[in-house]
Amino acid sequence: MVSVDFWDTLVRAESNGEKRTEARMNAIRTVSRRYGIEPTDEAIRNAREHVSRAFDEEWFGRQRTMTTRELVQGMLGLLAISAKPAEVDDLTEAFRESLFLGPPEPAPGVNEALANISLYYRLTIISDTMFSPGSVIRRYLDQMDLLQYFDAFAFSDELGVSKPHRKAFEAVLRETGADAGRSWHVGDMLKTDITGAKTMGMKAILFTGFADEKKSVDNSTYITPDYECKSWENMADILISEV
Repeated sequence: MVSVDFWDTLVRAESNGEKRTEARMNAIRTVSRRYGIEPTDEAIRNAREHVSRAFDEEWFGRQRTMTTRELVQGMLGLLAISAKPAEVDDLTEAFRESLFLGPPEPAPGVNEALANISLYYRLTIISDTMFSPGSVIRRYLDQMDLLQYFDAFAFSDELGVSKPHRKAFEAVLRETGADAGRSWHVGDMLKTDITGAKTMGMKAILFTGFADEKKSVDNSTYITPDYECKSWENMADILISEV
């Protein structure tokens, strides 16, 4: 079995990010104007940065990711917008659906690589989520013709835990009936992907195709992967050679 991370592994997280951000900002403005409030772009960005810091504290400190609704409520509170429950529902949905207004670009060569790897391994996804929950990511994968390759999914918003929590890895191992010692995990973060997989007794590949200097520094004190890989073509070669 091979489990795969989503953000910055299957897709480039930054691609079309400005479109997703603009869609979320416009959704907040629509609600705020009903209350005679016109927050500046800076105010909305500051609120976004504040909830992002809170998200990271939960993610890295408690191995849990805040839900889209929690993040939306946090931003509304910081912007002093007393939205009604139905408006919070609508805004939460707008934040979730923003993925399709700025869809991230799949990693180069990923479709062909997954097609080849799936001939030898059962494929699964283990992904931590933020504004886009697992249900939305599944729809995106379907639109990109990627969903067909995966047999099981472990999204943090559905599990209630995030990587490196062992439950995230146990979920796909259990669903596929795979043995950890003969399974692999592929991801871009040492602190979550590689540490979690290696702690479970799995082998792990660090995907560096979208890596930047800051990420490398932040990850420098964590567990070493079995391989590092910059492209999905090389990823397929490594995994198939290990069968």
